[in-house]
Amino acid sequence: MIDMECKFCHSSQVVKHGKRFGLQRWQCKDCKHHFNETDSLPRMRINTHAIVTALDLYYGGLSMRKTAEQLENIFGESVSQSTIHYWVHRFATIAKEYVETLKPALSGKYHHDETEIKVGGDGKYFWETIDEDTRFIVASLLSEGRTSADARKVFTMALKKQRPTAFFTDGSFAYDDAVKVFYSRYKVDQVEWVRRVGIRARETNNIVERLHGTLKDRTYPMRGLKNFESAQSLLDGYIINYNFCRKHQSIKMTPAQAAGLEIKGWKQIIEKATEQKTKKEIEASAMQVKVKA
Repeated sequence: MIDMECKFCHSSQVVKHGKRFGLQRWQCKDCKHHFNETDSLPRMRINTHAIVTALDLYYGGLSMRKTAEQLENIFGESVSQSTIHYWVHRFATIAKEYVETLKPALSGKYHHDETEIKVGGDGKYFWETIDEDTRFIVASLLSEGRTSADARKVFTMALKKQRPTAFFTDGSFAYDDAVKVFYSRYKVDQVEWVRRVGIRARETNNIVERLHGTLKDRTYPMRGLKNFESAQSLLDGYIINYNFCRKHQSIKMTPAQAAGLEIKGWKQIIEKATEQKTKKEIEASAMQVKVKA
């Protein structure tokens, strides 16, 4: 009895497939992927715990240089800053595809605001919508400007996640047209728009204001994000880390757990994301065979 499962789809239908660099290789009969017997993530040589620790350290506030230094101190793994950069972008992309399919149970009381961040030396705007009770970031958007069209985009994202019951914003004119995405002729689906200006805006939206503070703590060591595409990937990872990996001080758990999602930490997210991606590949391959037949 072989006590081994596929790293990609977690099937137990695996067979030995020779050795490479002295390590036993395996092949999965279901997804056809090859993998070795080490404790590493799919297609990775480095120890899983080292990679997960690197992601935790980086999104916790360390620079890529300091993260690489800590990996060598803790695990004895000598990796470059470019390797850390690769991990951050790769796993943010993989994880985003997976977490977007999840359905958190939210309170429906959404707080929204935007803040300016530097990308390539220029000011860009990062929009965030957060659920009041769970602290789950429902929607986010990086944009060139602060227009009604941008507001409509992020409001639509929040609506797709779950229709809110109340929507808190400041007095920005960009919201006047954008809030129409919440319109419904049915009373049960109507959304209360709570708009505040001045001191009342800060008091009403202090939840999302604190969220912006967390974001600035993370972006400060980056000394400005390099370009728009790179910034979007890094911010995607920041959102995932905030929702699924970082215990929130006020609720004593991750926002995902507060929203009924029993998924915690980068390791579990990456494993689930890889399994989901592999299943899609298997289904696509089976469909092609069916079409050819």
